[in-house]
Amino acid sequence: MVDIFAFSPTTVLLCVAVLVLLWLLTRRPSGLPPGPPLLPFVGNVLSMGSDPRITFKKLRQQYGDIFSVYIFNTPVIVLNGYNVLRDAIVKNADNFSDRPHSLLNDFIAQGKGITGTSGELWREQRRFALNTLREFGAGRNTMEDKIHEEISQFLEAFETERGQGFDCTHLVHNAVSNVICSIIFGKRFEYTDPLFITFLKAMDEGLANMGSAGVVNVLPIVRFLPGDLFKFKKTMQNVKKVESLLIDPMTEQHVKNHDDDNVDDFIHAYIKEMRLRKAKEEDTTLDLENLKKAIADLFVAGTETTATTIRWTMVYLLRYPEIQEKCFQEIKENIGQSRRPSMKDKINLPYVEATILEVLRRADIAPTALPHTVPHDVQFRGYTFPKGVLVILMLDSVLQDPDVWGDPDNFRPDRFLDDNGKIVKKDEFIPFSLGRRVCLGESMARMELFLFLTTMIQRFKFVPVDGQMPSSNGIIGLSHSPRPFIMKAISRV
Repeated sequence: MVDIFAFSPTTVLLCVAVLVLLWLLTRRPSGLPPGPPLLPFVGNVLSMGSDPRITFKKLRQQYGDIFSVYIFNTPVIVLNGYNVLRDAIVKNADNFSDRPHSLLNDFIAQGKGITGTSGELWREQRRFALNTLREFGAGRNTMEDKIHEEISQFLEAFETERGQGFDCTHLVHNAVSNVICSIIFGKRFEYTDPLFITFLKAMDEGLANMGSAGVVNVLPIVRFLPGDLFKFKKTMQNVKKVESLLIDPMTEQHVKNHDDDNVDDFIHAYIKEMRLRKAKEEDTTLDLENLKKAIADLFVAGTETTATTIRWTMVYLLRYPEIQEKCFQEIKENIGQSRRPSMKDKINLPYVEATILEVLRRADIAPTALPHTVPHDVQFRGYTFPKGVLVILMLDSVLQDPDVWGDPDNFRPDRFLDDNGKIVKKDEFIPFSLGRRVCLGESMARMELFLFLTTMIQRFKFVPVDGQMPSSNGIIGLSHSPRPFIMKAISRV
């Protein structure tokens, strides 16, 4: 037995102070949701794992639909299940629609843009973007026209590669990015254009490194370390490159050549509305700096989800050739092969639509969505959500819920069809999230997915190379993307 009286009072006080400090560092504040035991300084980082879906599923089984973890000294509250998510971001939208303060976002966007902001700035920018994109969905030179134009170029490039085993990643990404270019800039680029290639490479690298660079949000000091272990410096370089290569010069060119009577793209629409509100001396957040950040946000919202979903669709069509053939037969019977599909055909292609919906559900492209926060201390379902806390919405817990889908691990498009073969959509189908922060590019993504995929299935039969099936287990980054794979495309016409 240790005789504590053998130690000096100073030593005893020091030991007590250390024990108190360790207790403070390993306890959750009163009212915070339960969670796993904490380690001093690192919290739960060492037990998180690389796939949040697996880690959070285990923690949900142990602690319930609402639990908390610590990333170093930063608390994170995780919400699971459709009822909990709906109660938070739909029924209590005023409390749960803000974005958390982010040091990385401060460096990248300086508090501007659409997706990373809150308050009146976010509301006005998002409202304008949604209304403008909606207007592009009707009238002359519509969004559908722009997508059809890009599909024509995409098919030409596809034809040159389809005979050999090839990876469709870059081709798909080029095409989807060009649709955004057409809508925002009013022009498209050739896939071999050096400026376009450099721009997309910088954007891809920026998105790929964002996860590592995000460490600065919880450990700001790492940005001062020698080298670039967490890709923060490289991320900032790519952000500047994206801005200087295309966004800045395109914005300046539009300002110089703007004509209120000739508004045919997003930038001209923004400039017209910005000048109109300033002429009326209205308070507005519409300015050129916010325009540039909105452009970057639209590229992320309009490319990543769509391009990744098209690639996942190829994975599942290769793995389930009977589903691919059933989609083709439905297209052949209702459209034929002499004309391109249009959005008017969607109602007559329920199995094709059901297949796309099942890809969005099963592929689980955004399993955690972007983080939310609360503007002040909030009481929710018996717990205290402290002001500014990170709130993670586990969309995966809904899209893969066996109580909702029965057999969520199976790829089964029929789950979205009723007995009469008509589309049935469940409230729990939330691949684009829900509430006020639902994905800005959802309507555009749905249109692109339908037009690209129906045209591809109409024109080609997709087969694996040498029997090598692509994996259904993807890679977790900012999104859940397929592992690299190659395929062949056999012409059907």
